[in-house]
Amino acid sequence: MTSRIVTGPESAKPVTFAAAGSLVLLAVTACSSTPGTPVPATPESSSTPTSTTRSVPKVSNPLDATKYEQNPCALLSQAQATEVINAVRHRQGKGLVAPLCSWYDDRDNSVGLGLLPGQGGLAGAYTNADSDSGYFEAAPDVNGYPAVFAGTTDDRKRGGCQIAVGIKDDETFTASVLLDKSFPGYADPCALAAKTAAAAVTTLKAGA
Repeated sequence: MTSRIVTGPESAKPVTFAAAGSLVLLAVTACSSTPGTPVPATPESSSTPTSTTRSVPKVSNPLDATKYEQNPCALLSQAQATEVINAVRHRQGKGLVAPLCSWYDDRDNSVGLGLLPGQGGLAGAYTNADSDSGYFEAAPDVNGYPAVFAGTTDDRKRGGCQIAVGIKDDETFTASVLLDKSFPGYADPCALAAKTAAAAVTTLKAGA
């Protein structure tokens, strides 16, 4: 039976994201003040994939995220940002592919969202699934959309986690979190990453 992540009080099971395969990796680092900072990935030969045992899920109901690609801060309403992390401020920053937006509470715990259009979708993440560093796990669907938890550095025991959600076969968005030990959800940062992603999917569906 397929699990689903929905917005609301439910907790999601931890899982993790390694972003667009040979094109872009979004890494969550415990020392970074901005979650979801893009890091270039090294291209790999298409004739020698690193993972041959996983099937990349298809996106059956693609979402048009064009209007959010340059305005990711619109992916969460103020009410959603308050529910997700009790945000008191947010900031948009530059990404390698498209801008990123981060929301902060009054102790600088943060969640971040960014879109990766035309970067190969989840296929890239699956290509890097067997990397010796970082982490990768298939995640429960996020409001009906396939997802993986992954990152180039595994910070899940230090309050960091990232999830990538496929909204088209060639586009994903990432939700990442960076939490201090004082945060109630510090021990399970992937639950907050999933909750943030679910809120963003709700926005994308409403804006489609």
